[in-house]
Amino acid sequence: MKRLLLILLVLLTVGAFAQSERTTDFGGIVSAEAEAGLGGPWGLSAEEELRFDHNFSQFDRWLNSMGVDYTCLHNRMNIGLTADYIRRYNDRGYYENRGRLGLQVTYTEEYRRFKFQVRSKAMGTFFDERTGEHRVNPRLYWRNRLKVTYQPMNSRWKYAFSTELFWLANDPKKGGLDNLRTVFSVDYRLTRQYTLSAFARMDNDLWVNEPVDRFYFGLTLKAKY
Repeated sequence: MKRLLLILLVLLTVGAFAQSERTTDFGGIVSAEAEAGLGGPWGLSAEEELRFDHNFSQFDRWLNSMGVDYTCLHNRMNIGLTADYIRRYNDRGYYENRGRLGLQVTYTEEYRRFKFQVRSKAMGTFFDERTGEHRVNPRLYWRNRLKVTYQPMNSRWKYAFSTELFWLANDPKKGGLDNLRTVFSVDYRLTRQYTLSAFARMDNDLWVNEPVDRFYFGLTLKAKY
């Protein structure tokens, strides 16, 4: 079964990348994340992010996120709800306000120094119709991610790789599988509470008319209380 899923993923990716005209773009991401326990299995999270694109020349978006989560099954499963405010540069040439709600379920298994995570996330983005008319509002995505983490024994370093598929659920003209995200990251634990993460991210459009391959390099400061 695992081999069949891997073969299907490879075929989908190769077929999507066989499109003739692809554009390449580079950008950067700077962000900060914080997690805090609320007592028992409940937790709270917050995130701030600044993102640049067009070969680092344009400010693309500012994201503010808040979330609450519940952990169960002996810390193997985490159920989270997030609410985001986004200030985003759109394809009409100006910045607009967006709201986003997400519901996600993450399942984790550990084997020796490895951690395997599978996350499924339903996400809806709401657009401000006062700043322009949108064909689909809200825009609904279903995202599925596999993440593998490795941390050597007694080490401050941690390494991770993840791949994620985006499925646009409610657009009759652009619906279906339209993006593949791959992330490589290296974390360094500064103190018991703070960690600095450096990462490279690839966002590759799939099965769209004008596909773009976006490469981001970023830094994230993480805090856990």
